[in-house]
Amino acid sequence: MVSKTKEYPDNELLYLVSEKNEDAINLLYEKYKYIVDITVNKYIRSAYALNVDMDELYQEAYVGYADAIKSYNDDKKMQLRSFISLCVERRLQNFIRRNNTSKIKVLKEAYSFDNEIGDDLTLADIVGDNRNNPEVIKEEKESLKKLRESIDAVLNSSEKEVFKLLLNDFSYEDIAAILGINLKKVYNIVYRIRAKIKDLI
Repeated sequence: MVSKTKEYPDNELLYLVSEKNEDAINLLYEKYKYIVDITVNKYIRSAYALNVDMDELYQEAYVGYADAIKSYNDDKKMQLRSFISLCVERRLQNFIRRNNTSKIKVLKEAYSFDNEIGDDLTLADIVGDNRNNPEVIKEEKESLKKLRESIDAVLNSSEKEVFKLLLNDFSYEDIAAILGINLKKVYNIVYRIRAKIKDLI
């Protein structure tokens, strides 16, 4: 049981979090919740302009926070609070950018596929989009799962770290800063990742 009155250093809390200690998870969250709030407030105006729900904005921020806690280690050349701030900021930037594309705007303004267009017929019935077909969705999920497992099997630990950050839209410069390595090393790792994935596909 972690005492909520005692001040624990970050490295101790992170160790307890890795051991799935709920008290440590809550303490670490309370300690750095202000970073999430401050960063979210920077994007409220953009979210409002794009008709993005505040709950979605906070959800993305918490995903960035959780990613920071999972991937942080003492070898990094930045403090935990700076790393959390960077991860949350990047997550929200990418979220706003995705929602700001013309494609998303068109989709938000489009008719719903569930709208009836007469005689109990919906737009989905006319279009016949297979993406709404449960069998197609299941097949795509299974294929994606197999591909991820195959990729995971061929990458070493440093490649996995870089690959995860790439999937979260971090730039090469950000990855170098987060992992505490030079930019040239990031480029070399990405080259190896691409070669291995190319062989799988």
